[in-house]
Amino acid sequence: MTDTLPAADAQPLLATLRQTGEALRGLSFPLAVHGADSAQLNASATAAQLEDYVLPRLLSLDAPLLAVVGGSTGAGKSTLVNAIVGHPVTRSGAIRPTTRQPVLLHHPADGHWFSDQRVLPTLSRVRAVEPGTEQPADTLAAGAGALLLRPDPMIPLGLALLDAPDLDSIADENRRLSGQLLAAADLWVFVTTANRYADAVPWKLLADAAARDILLAVVLDRVPAGVEEEVRSDLHTLLANADLGHAPIFIIPELPLDPAG
Repeated sequence: MTDTLPAADAQPLLATLRQTGEALRGLSFPLAVHGADSAQLNASATAAQLEDYVLPRLLSLDAPLLAVVGGSTGAGKSTLVNAIVGHPVTRSGAIRPTTRQPVLLHHPADGHWFSDQRVLPTLSRVRAVEPGTEQPADTLAAGAGALLLRPDPMIPLGLALLDAPDLDSIADENRRLSGQLLAAADLWVFVTTANRYADAVPWKLLADAAARDILLAVVLDRVPAGVEEEVRSDLHTLLANADLGHAPIFIIPELPLDPAG
């Protein structure tokens, strides 16, 4: 058994999907009738989903799984990524919006999967500083249209972590990019806080995640002592109402940060 489709078997499906994407991009709804704008947005979103996720995954079924860490402004996404890796790899701070450029962390041996345009072909690539440095890599390159690639041996083989811009950023470019990155994810790690988990903007994307059956994990961050179960229960109810009740919830209490953040 192999993790990749034989070329001969894959070609008809690939051709059909590419033709479907071209047809969707060529669709127009010129009449100002009810539902026209929504239909145009759905066509564009479906075409983008084919280009950013379906085709790349079909071409490389054995490529590393891409876990996109996304959430609201100030939820602690970058701090969580830094804590998982064990040292600063992406910038976090008090000024909003903080995360502007997406940072993709991968094992050094998996770098070839992300150096070309296989995933997120519309984003240019910028290589970060060498592994092991304590300097936040995303300060070395600018622009939300670039994907910062950072190898790190603390990331397991076969997995990549992508720190995405804020879902509810005041910058339109950041919000669009965040949605694009989530559409390319194999797993979405949704980070929220005890006082922001019911915000409207993230729940629109959570509804989209439910519609396409994406794997979802929820991190409930900065939870005050004594209200963990109450907040968790309410969040689980909201997730269940959105057909996402199966998503695991991980609770992180309100804690002071160490000098490295």
